[in-house]
Amino acid sequence: MRLAIKHWQAVAAFAALSILLGAFSGVFNKQLEPQLRSKPAEYSGEHYLVTRRDVFPEDFVSASLVARENTQVSSRVLAQLHTLEVRAGQLVNKGQLLATLEDTQLRASMEETRAQNQANEALLSQAKKQLARNEALFSKGLVASNQVDEWQSKVDELSARRMALAEQLSGAQAGLSYTRLHAPLSGVVVERLQEPGSMLSPGVPILEIFNPASLQVSGAVRSSLAGELKVGDELQIELGVLNKTVMGEISEIVPVADSLARQFQIKLDITPPNGAKPGMYAQIRLPSSPIQKVVIPQHYVQRIGQLTMVQVIEQGIKQRRLIRLGHQLGDDVVVVSGLVEGEMLALTSI
Repeated sequence: MRLAIKHWQAVAAFAALSILLGAFSGVFNKQLEPQLRSKPAEYSGEHYLVTRRDVFPEDFVSASLVARENTQVSSRVLAQLHTLEVRAGQLVNKGQLLATLEDTQLRASMEETRAQNQANEALLSQAKKQLARNEALFSKGLVASNQVDEWQSKVDELSARRMALAEQLSGAQAGLSYTRLHAPLSGVVVERLQEPGSMLSPGVPILEIFNPASLQVSGAVRSSLAGELKVGDELQIELGVLNKTVMGEISEIVPVADSLARQFQIKLDITPPNGAKPGMYAQIRLPSSPIQKVVIPQHYVQRIGQLTMVQVIEQGIKQRRLIRLGHQLGDDVVVVSGLVEGEMLALTSI
């Protein structure tokens, strides 16, 4: 009896295993007739023939804006800075008062020199009278000649002192005028280099001023290219920080200080756009020889994220193809790779 039960259990297990294997192998699935994929329709819309054309490669030189009229206002005497009348960024006019220096000692020195000069003038006037009196008496034989010579020497001495005091007084007046500093040109204050209370020596700069209408662009170019440039040439300049492009005329071409660099410094005069300031970064676009490149209209390019692609017509069927782009040329764009001359593009959306 037990043997019979075991036999039927084995048969049932085998049958279940057979059914499971059949299910996995698709024995019980309904057989479907294979279907043929439909052939894509030929493209008949707008198309574009890919061609090559002359393209001027981008060759830029790093440069910066500099002020052609730029000056530092400095002290010409040893004195303390008393007041500073302007601030950085302020527009000033030529001749405008910028700063004053402490002038107490200079005024005292000038007054002392003036007093000495007045006293000398009084002595000189008296000596001249005495000389004239003695000359009159000498002509009558009433005084000896040595008395005339004595008063003549006195007059000469006081006259020489008058000249020395006059020069001293003129120097004191000039020194006093140096305590009032005026703008040497119309422009904008770049920076305050000193503050009131600072002790200044002759030559110590106090302010820096530049003329915003006299900005130039300065950059270094390799010597091989400098030979192709000349004063008067016009070059395109990009001011990235202002998102502006201007034209500049070369006004100077000079060798740089480092002869090993084999570079020349070029300066270009520009009409500065609003907001332009010395020190701003610029790029000078240099002339270059044309080369043949594949160029297509930008509206044939499709973009998905960072990918750029076009629809290429191959045997009448449009197919997507990834391409790599270069720089833009107005409404066109340079194709670096992915297309060759003679291929056809389809205008369609993805």
